[in-house]
Amino acid sequence: MEVFDTDAQSSPRDTGPIVIGMGASAGGLEALQQFFAGMPGNSGAAFVVVQHLSPDYKSLMAEILGKHTSMTVIQAEEGMAVEPDAVYLIPPKHNLTFRNGRLFLMPHVHSGLNHPIDIFFESLATEMKERAVAVIFSGTGSDGTNGVKSIKEHGGLVIVQDPGTARFDGMPRSAINTGLADFILSPAAIAEEILNICKFPAVTFHGGAASRTFSDEESLFCIYTQLKKISGIDFTYYKRNTVLRRIERRMVVTHCSSLADLAALIMEKPSEADALAKNILIGVTRFFRDPEFFEKLKLVTIRSIVEGAGDTDAIRVWCAGCSTGEEAYSIGILFHEVLEEKSLARDVKIFATDVDAKAIETAGKGVFSESIVDDVSPERLSKYFSKRNDQYQISKDIRRMIIFAPHNMFSDPPFGRLDLICCRNVLIYFQPILQKGMFAIFHSALKNGGYLFLGKSETAGEYGKSFKPASIAEKIYIHKGEGKSEELMPPLFTVPAIQPVSPAVTPAPATDDHENSRESLYLQFLEKFLPASVVLDSRNNVTHFFGNYWDYLRIAPGKATFDFFSIVNEDIRLVASTAINRCRAEHTAVTYTGICIDTPSGRKTINLRTQPIAAAPHEHSDLVAVLFLESMPDDSEGVTEKYDINSTAARRIADLEHELQKSQRDLKASISDLETVNEELQAANEELLTANEELQSSNEELQSVNEELFTVNLEYQQKLDELTLMTNDLSNFLSSTMIGILFVDGKLNIRKFTEYIGREFQLMDHDIGRPIQIFAHSFPAEDIVHDADTVLQELVPIDREVVGLNGRFYTMRIAPYRTTDNSIRGLVITVIDSLGAPKTL
Repeated sequence: MEVFDTDAQSSPRDTGPIVIGMGASAGGLEALQQFFAGMPGNSGAAFVVVQHLSPDYKSLMAEILGKHTSMTVIQAEEGMAVEPDAVYLIPPKHNLTFRNGRLFLMPHVHSGLNHPIDIFFESLATEMKERAVAVIFSGTGSDGTNGVKSIKEHGGLVIVQDPGTARFDGMPRSAINTGLADFILSPAAIAEEILNICKFPAVTFHGGAASRTFSDEESLFCIYTQLKKISGIDFTYYKRNTVLRRIERRMVVTHCSSLADLAALIMEKPSEADALAKNILIGVTRFFRDPEFFEKLKLVTIRSIVEGAGDTDAIRVWCAGCSTGEEAYSIGILFHEVLEEKSLARDVKIFATDVDAKAIETAGKGVFSESIVDDVSPERLSKYFSKRNDQYQISKDIRRMIIFAPHNMFSDPPFGRLDLICCRNVLIYFQPILQKGMFAIFHSALKNGGYLFLGKSETAGEYGKSFKPASIAEKIYIHKGEGKSEELMPPLFTVPAIQPVSPAVTPAPATDDHENSRESLYLQFLEKFLPASVVLDSRNNVTHFFGNYWDYLRIAPGKATFDFFSIVNEDIRLVASTAINRCRAEHTAVTYTGICIDTPSGRKTINLRTQPIAAAPHEHSDLVAVLFLESMPDDSEGVTEKYDINSTAARRIADLEHELQKSQRDLKASISDLETVNEELQAANEELLTANEELQSSNEELQSVNEELFTVNLEYQQKLDELTLMTNDLSNFLSSTMIGILFVDGKLNIRKFTEYIGREFQLMDHDIGRPIQIFAHSFPAEDIVHDADTVLQELVPIDREVVGLNGRFYTMRIAPYRTTDNSIRGLVITVIDSLGAPKTL
């Protein structure tokens, strides 16, 4: 579980506008037009659009988007301050970053794959934290994926265009596959959601609607309880401020105005509790995160571990909180590199665990998006990964080193005899009491001289007696395991982080406590005076001891065990085994008499009785009681036999032979089943090979189609060049002629005009798109608008003499604008100075 500690960082900018970072590539222009068409100009947010632009052509994005929004649309410049209700565009040949409320440009160096969206999102996340919003629009590839991770790390929101509405879904799908998207919407719906975020940029935890039925602490307690019920994780001892920030983000996403509303929603929809738990446990990680740290780990730690391991020694590594596995695979690659450099062969086992079972499932597949090219060097990428379509698969050599498993570090037993523990950016998520518990676990799990690798915001300085710095800057520590350190005694979790307000409960009568006390007293009396005996479960582990059993049972030194045959007196072991097997097979009591044994108190002759334990008569149970009796019992229940070592041994051998025969039959059946499964797998493999050949053939066909499309694209490019040349010719003709020409559309809005008419009648470039009345005001005595409407209706040109405000006489002609397919798309208005020599104004 890779996380980011917002408590340990500076607070985000709480002044200035919310900044919306928008990443788009192929097909993104259409999505941006739809978005800004639905976004009002007074939202109070600032928008920064980062696109993949050609370095060889001037971008027309500002002019294009300016027609779809009333906000100011400008191209970013070095050091430009970001203001609300404005749209900033990345310029060609540059990457864009955000710092201290300003935009900064970095020249794009044409070497390798460039990800301008990732670059901007990462700077935006660092600067704005919870006030940052990332939007991913249509595009190919995976640009923006790593940036989305940074935004979520710092508590921001992530919105992705619905792939079904995207012209190219590569970028949206790559972002969605991270599992970090808060919303997946169409462009128009994204505009609506951003308006909601702008209206509610922050949610406080005090006050609220009068209709609430809980106090804030009650609501918070309900949320914690439901989270534990759904996810199995108790967040009580996680850092409170961090958890509250994640809850606040979820309130914005779910449009909840109070904690009580969110608590009610979580109680009603368990899926919301699961979503909130995932938001708290942000599974964000990368390959070789903090590269200089991993390089030091390789030089200082991994080489030392490899050199110190014997030929037959297993190297054991625990990657705690591995999330989707990038960190575990990074460590595996480093071990593989060191082993190759030293020409050694060692058994390396990396136990990679996380509390999130879905993250572990993803990690086990070992498949990653193209975005890893930003983190993995080209040499490692070619050596340890194979590319499949637009994804990368980890090599089998690395995958075999790693064992992935769901694991809760506090409730599940830790691993032991470890050479290295890698637990990065996990401890900062916990309150000090949990941190101390984690270091106690590390202390017991590591070998003496083992290594601990922490995140750059974490330290083991408080536990210097047990963890000595090996490289303090890179947070690598050497474990000192001599004796037990008082500073690492496991913590007692007795103080809750929140004050739970639970419903009133009627206190139990005082007599209950009295009855429980009396029952405990009875049990102690029985255990003291009953004959020496034990109760065994189905695996022959002792579950309860009665009486004075020390003459018959002995705890052996070494690892603690309650296996009955490991602790029972050797003289009793054979007869006890036979009696227990008979008792379970025949479901009756079995007693052997006259057994001579040597005990610490001297030689004795005892009787051994095994008795099945059941809740009701004729009911079978796996529990068996074994009694060591120094006198013959009065009852004659079950089977009673005189102990004879020869007959007992013979019976035991017969039982074992029977069990062996049964095991052999089961083994043969299993082998037969495996052979059948193997044949089916071979058939499936042949089908897969056939399918693979078909896919290769399809790939060749697609390649051919791609070449055809490329040819068609060149043809269209040539046609575009011809149209561009014709446009340039027409533009030069219109600008050089002394005839005024004005083009209007079917709604009488100005589309284009020549330079002459602009000079004569003071028309400016920004008048394009405005109604014809702007031009008509230059002829106060003439009803040009009426004439224009008449021509549109009757499609007959009108010629007339008109007088301008400057007193000059002009010949005006209003004619329909006809396209090549003879459709009417507006009007053409020509104006000629009646004297034939118009004066330049």
